[in-house]
Amino acid sequence: MTILTKIENKNLDLLKELVKTRFKLRYNNSLLGFVWVLMKPILSFLILYFIFTAFKSGGHDPAFAANLFSGLILFYFLQEGITFGMNSLMDMSNIILKINFPREIAVASSIVMAVINLSINFFVIIIITLITGFVPSVLGVLYFFFIVLIFLLLIYGITLFLSIIFVKVRDLTNVLDLFFQLMFWGSAIFYNLGDMTGRTGDLIRLNPVAILIDAARRAFIKGEFVHTDVVLVIAGIALLLVFFGRRFFNKNVRKIAEFF
Repeated sequence: MTILTKIENKNLDLLKELVKTRFKLRYNNSLLGFVWVLMKPILSFLILYFIFTAFKSGGHDPAFAANLFSGLILFYFLQEGITFGMNSLMDMSNIILKINFPREIAVASSIVMAVINLSINFFVIIIITLITGFVPSVLGVLYFFFIVLIFLLLIYGITLFLSIIFVKVRDLTNVLDLFFQLMFWGSAIFYNLGDMTGRTGDLIRLNPVAILIDAARRAFIKGEFVHTDVVLVIAGIALLLVFFGRRFFNKNVRKIAEFF
């Protein structure tokens, strides 16, 4: 037990160091530094908020601002987590070739960066909700974080596959960019999932990201528990992704050095 504890502590220390290294490299020589974490969701929020309130699409709803921003940061959490995780092995190729350590930690350190970004943006949601007069309920916040945990598991499971595939198929970056552009419009970020009707609405409701975003923000803003059955199914799928992702990763990670 003592040996296992030492190994776990060593891996945890390594994870912390890799996160620090990634953080420094990402914002080194940057004029605004860590402020860039807030710039993307805030600028997107301001543009979309102006457009939809100007055309009175959301101006009548006092919770529109909080709904919009919460949807944006959850989507960007998914996007950044998968993108960072996919690039993790390539970004650390020099270290991987020189030092022997569990390669899965490289993927985990990238995802931690996305979690840090989400945590910072989450405080902005709190400020928006307080300004607009909405006080989140305790149970609603717990359900919100349960959904965030599902997002985290999905990101981790997916990136265990993509980080290996990306080493061999560099075109995956372009495919992923196009995928997230399409996903952005089909994830109920700036509209309510229940407002979509017809075949388009039915198609969007098949999108698990849209379901999770809709459930998370309604829990946080209004304290509602919706889509619970579907959310639990997605949670099960996320766990399966992590399980099979780890098996795929551990089986193939030893062969990636020749592609660096």
